[in-house]
Amino acid sequence: MYNFDYAVPRRNLNACKYLNVGDDLLPMSIADMEFAAPEEVQQALHRRVDAANYGYTMMVEEDYNAVIDWCRKRHGSEIPYDHLLATPGVLNTMRCSMYALTQAGDRVLVVRPLHTPSIRSASMQGRIGCVSDLLRTADGNYTFDFEDIEQHFKSGVKVMMLCSPHNPTGRVWTRNELETLSSLVIKYSVTVISDEIHRDLILPGNTHIVLADLPDMQERVITVFSGSKTFNLGGCHIGSAVIADSKLRQRVREKLYEFGHECGRPPLFSLIAQTTAYRQCGAYADGLIAYLDKNVDLAMEYLQDLPVFAVRPQASFLLWVDCSQLKLNTEELTAMLARAGIIADPGHYYDTSDIHNYHGLQHHFRLAIGMPRKMLETAMSKLRRELQRF
Repeated sequence: MYNFDYAVPRRNLNACKYLNVGDDLLPMSIADMEFAAPEEVQQALHRRVDAANYGYTMMVEEDYNAVIDWCRKRHGSEIPYDHLLATPGVLNTMRCSMYALTQAGDRVLVVRPLHTPSIRSASMQGRIGCVSDLLRTADGNYTFDFEDIEQHFKSGVKVMMLCSPHNPTGRVWTRNELETLSSLVIKYSVTVISDEIHRDLILPGNTHIVLADLPDMQERVITVFSGSKTFNLGGCHIGSAVIADSKLRQRVREKLYEFGHECGRPPLFSLIAQTTAYRQCGAYADGLIAYLDKNVDLAMEYLQDLPVFAVRPQASFLLWVDCSQLKLNTEELTAMLARAGIIADPGHYYDTSDIHNYHGLQHHFRLAIGMPRKMLETAMSKLRRELQRF
């Protein structure tokens, strides 16, 4: 029903990842996809355009229920209507939630590697950002360093900003990992802001656990999510938050308003896209997951027997590649990837918010592989040939 073998030409659409990028380079950097959005969304937007009036609108019960029903069906998560907050997207909501929960001088914990904006968020508006590095397991994958996290909690951390599933590693945290984390959160009275933007794209064999659904965690977690990754709607800037505590929910609402967003009044066309996607596009998400799983197979195959290493991601369309054996600095890594016709995010983007001043050795790079198979095969074939030179 959906043609994931077709890539939408994006160079003339002001797409962020293609701006100032030569025709000889394929950007595999920013985490959006090359596929068309669901046809149902396209048609709904066309119908709304044809209505020829684009005045002020608000979310109504049907729009909220679309989110609630999706979460129930896809994740078994029951969201009371009054716990749901309409937001301008995940990142803005994480920051405003952190501001609502803390004061200048309070400590906020992030787990690294982590995408740059979340690292930076922890230190904004006078907050003190703290970092706990994930541990590498025997198979090269990642898990929490619970001893280190507990030390941070003991030091007075008030808020932990969690990414679940995790970007950039693709980890889907297990129930056991999240239960262990929950026990520490409860013990030290920490509040978690859980970024679950990738949770609709769980690859086969894995199960996403909504942290707030674990025992005694409902009022200790602000869950933020969006359909932007699921349906390739990143430019719509719309999302949701689930906040059980009524007073905290009001504080977050007021903080969002302070920064220019009135909850329940998202951009008109963003609202049409979101409600249509959640109501009509479950088959699109299912087809996309199956397609991405094969893309992962292909990418992993092309990286075999090379001086790089990647653990198979458990969610989404991002591949975290260990390139430490190459011993390349930032400029050398970028040049190597350019010779392969690729732009990727260098690993230091996920270690620090000061991304422009690091020029040392690179240990990882991240590839966004949400694209038609032939396009991915061409890119990975060129990358393989370039890596074989080492």
